[in-house]
Amino acid sequence: MKKIILSLFTFLFIFLVVGQQGDGGLPNALKDLNYKQIDQREFSKPDVEALRAEDEINDPQKNGPWRFGYNHYTSLNMSNSGTWIDYPNGDRIWMLLVKCEEALTVNLTLKDVKIPLGNELYVYNPDKSFILGKFTEYHLYNGELGTELIPGNTAVLEYYVPAANKNSEASLGVSIVTHGYRTANEFMTKAFGSSGSCNRNANCAEGAAWTNERNAAVMLVSGSSGFCSGSLINNTLNDGKPYVLTANHCYSNPASWIFRFNWQSTDCTNPSTSPTFQSLSGAVLRAKGSASDFCLVEITGGLAGGTVPTDYSPYFSGWDNSGVTPTMGVGIHHPSGDIKKISFENQPLISTTFGGGSPNTHWGVTGWDTGVTEGGSSGSPLYDQNHRIVGQLHGGASACGAPVLSDEYGKVSYSWLPSGSDCTNQLKCWLDPNNSGAVFIDGYDPSGSSAVALDAGLNNPQGVSGTFCVANVSPQVTISNSGTSPITQATITYGFDGQQNLTFNWSGNLTQWQTETITLPSASLSGGNHTFSAVVSSPNGGTDENALNNTISSSFTTVVNGETATLSFDLDCYGSETSWILADELTGNTLFSSSAYTDGSQGIVTQDFCLNTGCYLFILNDTYGDGLSGCSATNGANGSYQIVWNNLVAAELLDADANFGTQNIQSFCLPVLGLNELMKNDQIVIYPNPADDRIQLKLLGNNNLMNAQITSLSGQLVNSIQLSGQTAELNVSTLSSGYYLVKVTTSNGEITRPITIK
Repeated sequence: MKKIILSLFTFLFIFLVVGQQGDGGLPNALKDLNYKQIDQREFSKPDVEALRAEDEINDPQKNGPWRFGYNHYTSLNMSNSGTWIDYPNGDRIWMLLVKCEEALTVNLTLKDVKIPLGNELYVYNPDKSFILGKFTEYHLYNGELGTELIPGNTAVLEYYVPAANKNSEASLGVSIVTHGYRTANEFMTKAFGSSGSCNRNANCAEGAAWTNERNAAVMLVSGSSGFCSGSLINNTLNDGKPYVLTANHCYSNPASWIFRFNWQSTDCTNPSTSPTFQSLSGAVLRAKGSASDFCLVEITGGLAGGTVPTDYSPYFSGWDNSGVTPTMGVGIHHPSGDIKKISFENQPLISTTFGGGSPNTHWGVTGWDTGVTEGGSSGSPLYDQNHRIVGQLHGGASACGAPVLSDEYGKVSYSWLPSGSDCTNQLKCWLDPNNSGAVFIDGYDPSGSSAVALDAGLNNPQGVSGTFCVANVSPQVTISNSGTSPITQATITYGFDGQQNLTFNWSGNLTQWQTETITLPSASLSGGNHTFSAVVSSPNGGTDENALNNTISSSFTTVVNGETATLSFDLDCYGSETSWILADELTGNTLFSSSAYTDGSQGIVTQDFCLNTGCYLFILNDTYGDGLSGCSATNGANGSYQIVWNNLVAAELLDADANFGTQNIQSFCLPVLGLNELMKNDQIVIYPNPADDRIQLKLLGNNNLMNAQITSLSGQLVNSIQLSGQTAELNVSTLSSGYYLVKVTTSNGEITRPITIK
């Protein structure tokens, strides 16, 4: 440790940029200070190539913070390092330079820090173009502090002790020095966009309705070297308690976590230099759980009046713990440590099991319509159609250019009150501290907006989505009260296909945050595609003061006198590789489809199809190319499936045939017909299938073959041949391996069947 004495002269000088963490202010060291006189500790460059090779493997898995740096563990303190500078007026400054060879950024994790009133701590780069501080005692938690990322390879620590505090206990230790080796150059020089190009900035036009939720979203630094995402989240007291919801797999000691607010582009374009942001450091763990991968912390450092400073424009997001399936989803996050992005899923979410864990602990996004998530998005909030958090990101397969865009979010409804839980592993204890029993609350804006008195809402339309094999539908809607006054009556106007010509007068008693499900009178509709819409009005006979949550709609299909077939699907262990399509055999139009499933899904997956009488194609896809072989999450064997109608098997794939490659196509007809019925209806048998070089055609009926055409699945004609009689042989030896359609013309019509060429 060095000690030097300097002459006192003016402290007036100019800095380029004031830092975004701490209370603001200017360091006390003299402008012309010679850094060569200050103790400098250097840390060698880590094996960056090896780190990047690990990142290539770990990033897509999203199973931990997105690593941006390498941690050097150390034990520097005021006794064994640094330089004390004594000024004639009695002031003292302790300084230390920390340098990481070829680092893009440096950030520090401090411990045993004591900053008595009047003392000040700053951290900055040597040219003082990036300054963090001043830090005082109220920025600390348990004597710990994490610093934001300093651009460049050198960080300067400055601890100021005024003459009046010369006998006070000054203390500071450096436990971790983090060498930033990727994305960090974005802070000053790089055009933003380290995340995939398909991601959308939070301030693009489609994000305009999500400004409040954008202000709630934060990027956080965990473990000194990793980025995750999270969100401020409200509680039933609406008191601005600074809770942040993130993922359990992002957890480390939160005392040194950094929470970065408002790091975002001002519009839809990527800026050429880093946008400004604000940061807070330090938090205390409140609750976490692995089954749904949630972690709730409370920010402790840099607060104003016990909450996030108002000049950060904080918003505390609402939540829904009902477990009702959201009709859409929105994610706001920081993929790959980039500025804030927004993603949209316009289809209903699905209830899933993630990674072979407990069943139905997660909401599944089956395929993002706008944007995706990446490493660094972990812990980010998933919002439902009512702008309430229903989950936080655990992991998934989505990425720009990936064949599967699915993601899995731990459910708030599961994290709320797990069986056998206490305050250390549940959300209810913290987010409903007055035990109100609320199943949802809206967000809280401390800038001045407050809840209105009369605010009836509608959500969760049921019985009017999907496909129905009957003409009658029975809609259900949920009426809610987000206002401060109890609601005892309201009018619901609803209808089908654009006509809201039906009325239901509701009466009851809903206090704030309470809901009631209402079953509306059934309606009889013709077969085809339909829409349902409803609006609530006149709460307590008055005017609703918030019309934004009054209207709901959904789409559905009715198949009058339809046939119900059931798919029973025993997935293999790699559900993320598997998807399927059910198509009309005659037209090729897709009627039902699935996105990828979840790896390790347990149990048989079932789905009902409501179909007209006719023939269909079931097309099963596997992106890896080994079909359903390898293992079954249910019984350890290969995967398999059956499509059953009226207790008859219409189509099936046995586990013995599971290794079909990338695609398996089977045709089936409803009703399922026996041989006598087939002969009456001029059906055809094509065998062998799969085939090597020749296929046989046999017409089951009393008519004759006239023509056969072989086409690719895209409709390209491969071969055409004239036929006669009831049997024929076709040479297919010139066809490449793959899947084709054979369309046979008979004297009684046309029949299309799929074939596989080995």
